Amino acid sequence: MNFTNLRYFCDVAHLHSFSQAAEENFISQTAISQQIAKLETELGITLIDRAKLPIELTRIGKVVYKRSLIILGQYDVLRGEIAQLKQTPKLLTVAYPNGAVEPVENLVLPVIKSITDLELFLVKSDLNDIQDKLLNKTVDLAVSFDSEITATQQLSTLPLAQGNYDVVVGPDHPWYQTKTITPQQLLNQPVIYVVNRPNTNSYLKMKDHSKADNVPLNITATVSDIDTALLLVQLNKGITFMPDYKQLTNNFNSLHRVRITNSQHKYQICLVWRKNDSNPDLKQVLRKFHR
Repeated sequence: MNFTNLRYFCDVAHLHSFSQAAEENFISQTAISQQIAKLETELGITLIDRAKLPIELTRIGKVVYKRSLIILGQYDVLRGEIAQLKQTPKLLTVAYPNGAVEPVENLVLPVIKSITDLELFLVKSDLNDIQDKLLNKTVDLAVSFDSEITATQQLSTLPLAQGNYDVVVGPDHPWYQTKTITPQQLLNQPVIYVVNRPNTNSYLKMKDHSKADNVPLNITATVSDIDTALLLVQLNKGITFMPDYKQLTNNFNSLHRVRITNSQHKYQICLVWRKNDSNPDLKQVLRKFHR
């Protein structure tokens, strides 16, 4: 798909005029009409109802317009990032998982920022993809959970923090006023588990923790992000787990978190990098963390 044609279409949709869109893009009205017709042929649909004045989008054209704005916005961000990468002589690319902003902000950024001549480029990633990004050299360094790092022959790790998982319950749950529970109390509780894909290492690790506690989890639903899990908790569809470093936002201030005592439901956050990486900027950063 041609991004220029997509941008022409969005301009026509926004201005409701071929002529005004042509003026905006410094081309003729005929040329912009031809390019949009070419886009319609490529997609096999009619985007614009040309019989109406001012012109209107078709039903499917309205959907394509909304999606196109998102695509073009992401494309512009990508172009900006590429320009930044080209201009920055000393750059370190760091991946971090969704839902782990706090450890990056509190444990990683202060250290790296102390290296004044180094530019930091952060890449937000699915937890399941971080190891692959390191192995295929998309990023130089990563923040991850130790459970997700299995390629120990190629990757090195350095622990940053460890902690416990709490349980989050809704206002209608019997534990709403409770401060602590034992692992045994989790038995038969419907659990909403956050996982990008089933059978990932974190998912299996959670099951290992449950086995060590001798309390198998009753996982009734898996969702891709913590916000969805918390919404289901609000609807009294079950309980969910949340690492103790993460705070409940104002959107979920009606929920309540409960500590699990004497439990194996723990996590460890670590730095990860390729063992054979000779990048001097990476080595400079690692020396800071090893002190």
